Amino acid sequence: MNGYSRIMWLTAAVVWLALTSAAAAPSPASDSEALPARNGLAAEAVVRVEVAADPFSFAPVLVEELAADQTWTPYQKELARRLEHTSCGTGFFITRDGYLVTSAHVLLAGIRYRDLHFTRQQWDAMRRLVEVEKDVWVHLGEGEDSRYYLARVAALSEDLDLAALRVVLPPGQRREFAFLPIARSDRLRIGQPISVVGFPEDTYTATGGEVLSLIGGGSVHGDMTYVRSRDPDTGEETVLVRGTVPGTIGRFQHSAPTGHGNSGGPVLDAKGRVVGVAYALLSEVGSAGEPRTDLNLAVASNVLRGFLHQHGIPFAEAPDD
Repeated sequence: MNGYSRIMWLTAAVVWLALTSAAAAPSPASDSEALPARNGLAAEAVVRVEVAADPFSFAPVLVEELAADQTWTPYQKELARRLEHTSCGTGFFITRDGYLVTSAHVLLAGIRYRDLHFTRQQWDAMRRLVEVEKDVWVHLGEGEDSRYYLARVAALSEDLDLAALRVVLPPGQRREFAFLPIARSDRLRIGQPISVVGFPEDTYTATGGEVLSLIGGGSVHGDMTYVRSRDPDTGEETVLVRGTVPGTIGRFQHSAPTGHGNSGGPVLDAKGRVVGVAYALLSEVGSAGEPRTDLNLAVASNVLRGFLHQHGIPFAEAPDD
């Protein structure tokens, strides 16, 4: 297949995906002593998610051909970047038979950036093409107990920045996975202690903090505003993130420090139950000239529960208090 034919194949594939995307059916602690230990249930259920282009797919050839074509459009450029990009994040099991949750942007190498003015059909086509051409690997354990498993996408929502995966076990192998129960986020309160578990910078990390702000609206792309105040005695500035849509809490801000690689990891209450999914760290420099560590965002667990229910994906519900 020559370069021209490959570009025509890409154009046809994108058009086909855009036309069929609408009709496609979806696949069915605030102190260190309270943080999840590396050998605890949370650590066993929380895994590293790694996404890379399938070496036997069309992606490597497509990226090479697009890179050689200096007339490519912004859409082709973004598509090539996503096909080539290798991304890592965090996930956590929600059933013993291998269903787990992560952030959609971990799988898709990004979100629907506002400065890229593509149509909804173009975004949907890009999402489906990236899903087809990339492999998702789940990394469990460490040292001699380290294992990699291929995973398939069971459901995905860019608007919610959520994805559900299911591990594909090798033929003849059986395994049960440690999993985390999902609580109801409508019981979250400002000041409530929480912890975040994940793999920032490729290292298992658990950090503690508290809920700072409850944000209305389910979509992670919803508008947000900063509300600033300053302590008259210390001069310390507080920044709270507010949504512009009243109603049901869909996201929340917390102070547990996170980093690149935490996306898709669980936010846990004091009992080790999932109350949110980490998805963003907003960048801002504080008064001392250091990056702020309190602008961390999570998708509320009620949004996750609704997403899983919608796609028929089982999960363990945490008992009410």
